[in-house]
Amino acid sequence: MLQDQPLPQTPMPTRKFAVHSDQLKAVARMISLPSRSSETIAITLSTDELRLSESTKNGDFSIAMTITPARPLDLKEGDTLSFEISKRFLSSWGKHYKCELFFELDKDQDTLAWQGPESSFQINAPVRFVERQKHEEEPRHLATLDAQILRDAIRYAAILIDNRPPKLQAYDGLEISGGSAKSGYLRGVSLYKSGNLPDTLKFMLPKRNVTNTLAAIGKMQGPIDVTETDQAVFIKSGNTELSWNKAGRLQSLDRILGTAMEATLNVSVTEALNSVLIASIGSDRGRIVLEQSDQGPSLSLLSIATSARYDVALKGKFRECNLSPGAKLEINIDLRDLQQVLLSIRTLDAEVSISKRLLILKSVCEEYNEVSALANLA
Repeated sequence: MLQDQPLPQTPMPTRKFAVHSDQLKAVARMISLPSRSSETIAITLSTDELRLSESTKNGDFSIAMTITPARPLDLKEGDTLSFEISKRFLSSWGKHYKCELFFELDKDQDTLAWQGPESSFQINAPVRFVERQKHEEEPRHLATLDAQILRDAIRYAAILIDNRPPKLQAYDGLEISGGSAKSGYLRGVSLYKSGNLPDTLKFMLPKRNVTNTLAAIGKMQGPIDVTETDQAVFIKSGNTELSWNKAGRLQSLDRILGTAMEATLNVSVTEALNSVLIASIGSDRGRIVLEQSDQGPSLSLLSIATSARYDVALKGKFRECNLSPGAKLEINIDLRDLQQVLLSIRTLDAEVSISKRLLILKSVCEEYNEVSALANLA
């Protein structure tokens, strides 16, 4: 009989969930992108989790954080519901409220409403429902290491990467492989090497994603897991995961860093930085002059400028100098690059080597080696 037949179930137009504002504040801090943000937050609901993520405008980089709502969602086991909302709402939830927030998602009206305890207020915002993309393949494990180790490696290797001309594709990425991180551009390259970087850790980080990656890893603590698929690289720490699409390339640095040098000396980083700052008053270009005399070798720095001349000595202890008596060697350097390298050195002293084509600065300690090479501008 008709009354004995079960009535067809219609999908519920609304879904309700509750989250404390402190949780949302932590998410907003963790997933905020400082560069190329889409200004949109993607939220995926499941029965017992909320996944919130922010991506770049072209979707080639994203960071996501998963939290547990105050009460389970009325979804079937395994079902998910995804939508996008303006980034400014996530910021306001954690900034302006100090309470548990009750949300109601209306799929018919494409809106998200929220209110405080005892209906003290209620606000609506438009949303856009989307289909969440899932990994087509299981990520392969590359390495587990401390977040600070990876951050330090990327930070040093990236000190000159922003100077790469837009059309120079040979230096379009930061490469981590063989226990080292390296990058740069045509006139300057940097290499970070440490026994704490696993040999199994190998990936390319596109130049355009370096800023966001450093910001994200800088907020992580303790061990992180690095995995990959054929299309992307993933870094996971607890309930936070960042990922980027594979891209970028880097020319081999072996030939550059293996150049024979004419002289090597140890310098105080602070004194060398002060000399560079003085020389850069007159110009962004400087000339480093190495001379060999009867009194021994000397190194000086002068600015290349028509209006003024700043000539300062680069004091240090020479370890070797292959110039014959009376000989002179000159090399023109971008003083902005030299200043960036000196500012990034964390040791008190550094090793400086010079040839007709290169100026190399090296910082060595028990845990790492940092090397940067600057090319002759002439």
